[in-house]
Amino acid sequence: MSDLYKRLKMPAVPRGKIAFVALLGAALVVVLAIFGSTRGIAERSVAVNRPDVAIVGPDAAGRPVVGDVTGTRPNILLIITDDQEKTSMRAMPQTLKLFKREGVDFNHGYVTTPLCCPARATMYSGLYAHNHGILTNNPSRQFGRTYLPENTFPARLQGAGYYTGQFGKYMNGWQEQDEGDAGFDVFRDDYNGYEHDRKRRSKADMLTARRGSRFVKEREDADEQPWMMTLSLRSPHTPLVAERKYEKAKVPRFRPPISFNETDLSDKPRYLREKRHDKTLGYITRRFAKYQRTLLSADDAVAKVFRTLDATDEDRGTLAIFVSDNGFLFGAHGALGKIFPYREATNVPMYMRWPAELGRKGRLDTRLVANVDFAPTFYDVAGIDPGYEVDGRSLLDPGNDRDWLLTEAVKWTALQDKRGSLIETKTDDPAKPFVEYYDWDVDPGEMDGEPRLDGRAEKQRFKQMSAILDEAKDCAGTACP
Repeated sequence: MSDLYKRLKMPAVPRGKIAFVALLGAALVVVLAIFGSTRGIAERSVAVNRPDVAIVGPDAAGRPVVGDVTGTRPNILLIITDDQEKTSMRAMPQTLKLFKREGVDFNHGYVTTPLCCPARATMYSGLYAHNHGILTNNPSRQFGRTYLPENTFPARLQGAGYYTGQFGKYMNGWQEQDEGDAGFDVFRDDYNGYEHDRKRRSKADMLTARRGSRFVKEREDADEQPWMMTLSLRSPHTPLVAERKYEKAKVPRFRPPISFNETDLSDKPRYLREKRHDKTLGYITRRFAKYQRTLLSADDAVAKVFRTLDATDEDRGTLAIFVSDNGFLFGAHGALGKIFPYREATNVPMYMRWPAELGRKGRLDTRLVANVDFAPTFYDVAGIDPGYEVDGRSLLDPGNDRDWLLTEAVKWTALQDKRGSLIETKTDDPAKPFVEYYDWDVDPGEMDGEPRLDGRAEKQRFKQMSAILDEAKDCAGTACP
């Protein structure tokens, strides 16, 4: 094993020093803002090989701050739910306590392609979908071609000395592949994690949790070797059948979005108008209740794994991220589903915790971040060079404060910041996409996509976003927003 992959040694950071280090970190951010502003998409550098640094606290804006200390590599845990839209986190109080009250809440956390397999491929690789090639939920033809399992964090961490495990759903079609190629020492997909009871998928979450807990316990005798585990839960994906003990459980009431069953869709692309549903508020309210009841099992599963981490003294030294692979539209713009460019589909639950370095005081991180940043984050804390160019940025780098984010799918591409979005949907004429432009300050429900460019500043903003989006559609590495 090369020096790059040797186990790092990090002394614990005294809590009394955190505020001082945080102040220095905040000053560093100011300097970067003055001398290294990232207004465009081609003017940034990324450090993913920093074996001599660790995160020691938040800066004034809530961003994690890098301290100049050295030490051990953390265990890494990625928990993924399936089709979970953001407001449904109210049905997961145990998970909220662990991640929101004791960790970092990324309120501007997005998935770059709001569909299962493309989103997961982006998480594993740190690449946008147009670079890893998986754009649909039938990705098997891309395995080993555009999507290279060796260029993923499980494989790279495994090569760097981590013991790796995958429990629950990986990606559709992968059971036909050589599991060893995925980079896991232990791989339990089990036909998307529910072969034992396909009608009650929520039961599979507890099975996945038991297997994950067993993985943690079995690593106790190998404490000198860090581990990485992905825990992929099936809830709240259809068929929305809860465990029997939760079939009649009380759950938070559905809150219709502003755009619920929007009547005028003339400003929306044809494919959305054609997908308009005829479901009533009562129907969707009942469906959302079933959806949340499946999440009660997912909540129990997360809690079980963390009880095991606590019992084995692994919690403090484990960097954990909780996320959904995509959101879901429950009546927004008259639609039911995902793979839409609107915030109900792209803005997902996203949290991070690492008690040893971030403490246990919950904080809000307002940066624009995405699932494309997960792999770079894991490479960062492991102190390894992945050997290929990632599109994302480490969440633990205070210089990671992007201005823009690309989201994309087969039919559309979009650019957004914290204020609004520009969406281009393909038409029969490649030179004339269908354009939507939203200012969330005045139109938070994305009800009027007609570009109404009132005033010089708005025209300049639209022009700037159009130019950046054109560049971003086929960007790679540091040129990506």
